[in-house]
Order: sequence, then structure tokens, then C-alpha cells
Amino acid sequence: MRTSQFKRIGTATGVAVAVVATALMPLAQATEATAQIVAAPALELPFFCETSWVGNSKGSSAHVSYEIDFNKSGTSGNEDLGEPIHAAAAGTVVREGGESSDYGYFLEIDHGGGYTTLYAHLNSKSAHDGDVVSQGEEIGTLGNTDGNSSGISAHLHFEYRYNGTIKPASFHGDPFDYATGIETYVSQNCAASVNRPSRSVNGDGFDDAIGVDPAGVAWFYRGKSGGGFTAALRHGPGWGDFSRIAVNDSNADGWADLWAVSGDTLYYWHNRTDGTFAASHEVGPGWSAMEWISFTDVNGDDKADILARDGGNMYLYTGRGAGAFSSRTLVSSGWASLLRHTAADADGDRDGDIWATNSLGELYFWKRNNGTYATAVKVGTGWNAFRQMVSMDINGDTKADLVAIRTSDNTLWQWLGTGTGTFSQATPIGSGWTGFDLAVN
Repeated sequence: MRTSQFKRIGTATGVAVAVVATALMPLAQATEATAQIVAAPALELPFFCETSWVGNSKGSSAHVSYEIDFNKSGTSGNEDLGEPIHAAAAGTVVREGGESSDYGYFLEIDHGGGYTTLYAHLNSKSAHDGDVVSQGEEIGTLGNTDGNSSGISAHLHFEYRYNGTIKPASFHGDPFDYATGIETYVSQNCAASVNRPSRSVNGDGFDDAIGVDPAGVAWFYRGKSGGGFTAALRHGPGWGDFSRIAVNDSNADGWADLWAVSGDTLYYWHNRTDGTFAASHEVGPGWSAMEWISFTDVNGDDKADILARDGGNMYLYTGRGAGAFSSRTLVSSGWASLLRHTAADADGDRDGDIWATNSLGELYFWKRNNGTYATAVKVGTGWNAFRQMVSMDINGDTKADLVAIRTSDNTLWQWLGTGTGTFSQATPIGSGWTGFDLAVN
């Protein structure tokens, strides 16, 4: 299997042949051919920026030409169900189908000049007939819908067409390897992906959570379309001696790193951009004195910062990348009555907003705008019934959500964000959280 990083240059031979053929055509035909060449879209992989995907053109008996089935690298079965699908090129949706069609839920996008791309077996559609979409815009989610069968595993069926005929596809200038029928790509479809998920351990469009069980074993829970988490993935033992474990992106690479406090010292684990982590190193001492800390991108540079409460003062430690932070600056005072806080981007404007609860269980929201925080707004009550409140974009819509454990029965609940600092009605998403700690975020 060949992994491409999109650094290969297209063959000069193909260009030369095209030029000679044009030279031998009558003028009208040459003009038409030139127009067709110009009109051909420069396709990007139809997945989130910098995620890795395996394409297979020979694995299905239903394939008759240059179709490609994609699955996320390292997944099997339906593990990548609900992953976001992004437009491979800009265009207009000209055809869509329902769940009972031969393709299940599908979309076809017209890119002009007779060129279209088709995305099939979707789990959901966020674009529809007549919609104009930009390259990299999310148009749906990966699924397993099919009008002819109810037993297919999740994948994206992709077709690149010219005047209705399926043609060989290239992504970021790299032709798919139809000779072997398998190729692994790393997506460079980043035009509309500037708002990176800050807490995605596996580099997709959804923030992830980390929980530590009573035995000190850490588990990852991946966010997914519509909210909730996939099945737990074991990270490893030895986390019982750490407190205030945090998940966030230190390096603006779209892959969440880890921090945790042991004793008085803050430690950092770098994500190797494949969901695994390098050995820890010390960030610095002085963290046991902090009553509460939260990690978020406050200033919009895609690097995690820290908001820490020391007594009644809230301080900002600006991230410098590689797990490091600048000296603290005072955000404001008057925080002593607020027992816990969490921070994330409420509205997709790429800065860190704050939520905090008081002793009465009231939830307050501070929106950040133009480098300062607005006056607090009360957005909820009843939070004394919940512990381990965490903010994150669990469903990938760029609006922060809340996740918390209900103390009475140790069930896990989510509140999906509305984009205004408020949340939709709480829904349960898990049970069996007795003795678990969630990352602070």
C-alpha cells in the first residue's frame, strides 16, 4: 500500500501528449479541448484537512469503472460511520437521492464544463439540490445507506465524472493508483477547515474526551456526528497519579495533545499526528496552587492557552506551541465565588469563551469579543447535580457543547451548543461512570 503526501508532480509525458494532440486539431476543436482542460476541477480528498484515508477501487463487485470506496485509516466495520464528508471541489449540487436509492443517501456536485463528483452511501446530508458549495465545505457524513442492501459496512463511494462517464480521479494532483486498486491519502482539503477541532485526538472534525477509571487507566472517547461518543478506546495505565488532565491542540496541527498535573508540576505529551503520544516532559511547577484550570484557544491562533483561577483572579497563559506557555497575564478579578469553569469557542469565531458555576448551581457565560470578556449572562441552573463539567465541540459543528457526569447515578450527559452560549436540552449519552474523572478542558 502506498502512502501519498501529495508531493509528487504530474507526469510531463501526459502534458506533452495533450499539447501535440491539440496542435493537430482544427482550431474550433482545439479551442473546445482547451476549454475542457481549463474547466477540469482540481480535486482535493473529500475529507477533513490532514486526516488519513484508504481508497479501494477493486474491493467491490459493484464497481464497473473508476469508482473508489474510502474508509478512514485504521478503522474497520462501522468505526468511521458519521465522519464528515467535504466537497472535493467548488460547485452546485445538481442531484441528490434518498435512503432507498441505489446509492442510498447521495449527492452529485456540478463543477462546470461537464465535470461532476458523486458522494454515495451517506449517513446524512447537509447540502441539497441547488446549493452552491465551496471546496472543503462539509456536505454530509459517511454512512452505510443503500437501497439494495441493509448490510453494507460504512464507507464513502466516490465517483469523478465527465459528461456522465466515470473518469480516473486525482487528489491534490496525485492520480489514484488504479493499478493496485489501493492508495492511502492524507487530505489537503483545508480551504474551509480553518477552524480546527482543538480536542480531536485522532485528527478528525470532532472533539474527543478522555476519562480515567478508578484503576488509573485512561480511555479515549471519540466525538461523532450528532453528538455522543464512539466506544471507549484504551489509552493506558498509570494516570491515577495525575490530576487536571486536559486535551487540546498545542501546535495548531489539528491533533490534540495532552497535559496533566502531578504534584505541583504540569506535564505535556505531544500527539505525533497519528493519535499516539511522545514521552512526557515537564512544562513547569506552581500548578497545585490553582483552584481550577481550563485549556482552550483564547486568542484564535489555534494553539491551546490556559485560563487558570488563583483565588479570585483569572489568569491567562498564552500558548507558544510544543506544550509551552508564556508568563501569565490577569484577565479579571472577582472569580472567588465561582467554583469551577470551562472554556471553549461557543460560536465558531475562533476565540475562547467561558462558562462557570457558582455554589447555587447556576451556570454563567462570558463571551469573548475583541480581546475582552463581556458581562456574565446566566444560562442555566441545576448544575450542582453534575460533576466533571467539560466543554467541547462533540458533534463537529464549531459550536461548543457541554458534557458532564450526573452524580446521583453516574450517567454521562450532553448539552449541544446553540452558538450563543446557551445549550439545547440535556440528553444522556452513557452510563457506568462511577469513579471516573473526565479531562478538565
